[in-house]
Amino acid sequence: MNTPTYPVVQFLVARGKGVALALSLLVLIAAWGGGLASGQYWIALAGTAVSGVLLGLLLSYVEVLRIIADTLLPKY
Repeated sequence: MNTPTYPVVQFLVARGKGVALALSLLVLIAAWGGGLASGQYWIALAGTAVSGVLLGLLLSYVEVLRIIADTLLPKY
């Protein structure tokens, strides 16, 4: 019987914090770039808040995924 492998779970367990930081930084840069380019500075400030919330959510997702991977997935 073939045991299922979960490459995405393995990738996120190994590199989840880096992916979370990169995505949050991408949102932050896009918000500041768009806000400063258009002169709408509230977009930059809102993007900063959204980026912080996104980082917190993604890091918590990675932690939950690590717990699930440690407890429920078979280790070979």
